[in-house]
Amino acid sequence: MNHQLILKKNGKRIDLSPLISNLTWTSNIDTLGMELSFNFAINDTRYFEQYNDLLETGDQVVLLNGSKVLNYFIVVKEMSNGRYAKSYICFDRAWYLNKNETVIQFKKATATDAIQKLLDRFNIKHNIASMNTLITKIYKDITLIDIINDILYQVYFETKNVYRLEMDKDIVTIRKQSDLLINPMVRLSSNTNEFPTSETIAGLATEKSIENMKNKVIVVSDTENSTNIFAEKSDQINIDRYGLMTEVVTVNDKNAAQARNIANTVLYQLSKTGNIVTCEMLGHDDIRSGRLIDLNEPISGVVGRYLIRGVTHTINNGIHTSVLEMERG
Repeated sequence: MNHQLILKKNGKRIDLSPLISNLTWTSNIDTLGMELSFNFAINDTRYFEQYNDLLETGDQVVLLNGSKVLNYFIVVKEMSNGRYAKSYICFDRAWYLNKNETVIQFKKATATDAIQKLLDRFNIKHNIASMNTLITKIYKDITLIDIINDILYQVYFETKNVYRLEMDKDIVTIRKQSDLLINPMVRLSSNTNEFPTSETIAGLATEKSIENMKNKVIVVSDTENSTNIFAEKSDQINIDRYGLMTEVVTVNDKNAAQARNIANTVLYQLSKTGNIVTCEMLGHDDIRSGRLIDLNEPISGVVGRYLIRGVTHTINNGIHTSVLEMERG
């Protein structure tokens, strides 16, 4: 495992790896893109001071593992940690999806065509899965990521299929969550066999919660002067056990059949007890939020397929570890 951080500036490639420590990158399904942070050594000695101002906000850095490019990042924030250290926070290029607003209208465009049209307007490369949900809506003064998320919500409401957005270097990639199953393999040294990184689990903890549970869903019109209720769906057994907890979903121009489907889909998703698992394991570059991983820890009851909600990768002294937060997939 040979992770490097390369600065691309003024036509040059500069290896920052000898100058940095505490290299960390994180992703979470509730936030946009991937965040990378690290400490950067500075010094006022004669031969070292040339590096002190090497990095600036707005610079582009590349995270590699050997010859493989893992992702591109923009240096967004620089902080001074005393006389001999700086720290930096960077974001992958999904950051730009939150920095551009637009006005755009779709008339019965498929979800795939709508997202492609949106990204083409800003010359953003893309690889979008096929989604046939029809989108008819005007978006005004709203960021690109909010438009994409709204479209993906509409797809989910109608199909029960969850799609995840990832930034693959400079390509916006959207794939069905069920296609994102990973089986990361690691080896302890070059002369040992590979084995699943899930076999290295440590510090495992579980949490069950009804904090985000809802057991009744009401689908209503989004017309300002109307309070039309299109559909209602409830789980009476759940209500009898936990008490009534209602979610109101606002939709745009949906017929009754679609509204019932939306109500069923949302209720199915929200009427569950949250089952969160956190643990640490040896790191692997394929471990990202939004992906699925199979676990087999029968003593703790952590067995089956889990959704990676968030992950923090750390490189320290050449050792790559990951801390994961997951829920039952």
